[in-house]
Amino acid sequence: MKDSIVMDIRKIRDALESFDKSDFHYKTSFYMCLDGFPSGCCGDTSNLLGLFLKNAYGKDSMYISGKGLGNNREKSHAWLLCDGYIIDITADQFNSIGYNLDNVIVSTSSDFHESFSRIDKHEINYDSLCNTPISNVLHKVNERIRNLTPAIFPKHS
Repeated sequence: MKDSIVMDIRKIRDALESFDKSDFHYKTSFYMCLDGFPSGCCGDTSNLLGLFLKNAYGKDSMYISGKGLGNNREKSHAWLLCDGYIIDITADQFNSIGYNLDNVIVSTSSDFHESFSRIDKHEINYDSLCNTPISNVLHKVNERIRNLTPAIFPKHS
């Protein structure tokens, strides 16, 4: 994956960490999560990244959800697959249970992601995402990044 895309993904992670949960729409996991980002935010974050990659780079992504991690059949997680790359900016939430994962993963393979016992995949529906609070979160993230680095993110109408 292009270095510029990976840099933008890192900026999104940094921007999401910079918000208070009260800054987000109440119907998003960014607001509802008890422990703050990234804990419990993997689904909405994956959708947000998918929408970003489509808007900024014209790239389609698959939403991947895994269930059954280790001895816990109910433990679940979500991430993206884009151009053959696993993209995950919330995996480090599992570091509290013994994993040692980076806060931004962009890789063609990952033992962690392959360790889930059940995997489901679906294409991201960009049209429907544009009508959800996730679109507003992406707008806030873009604004925060644009205020810090004006030339990187083009304004979208």
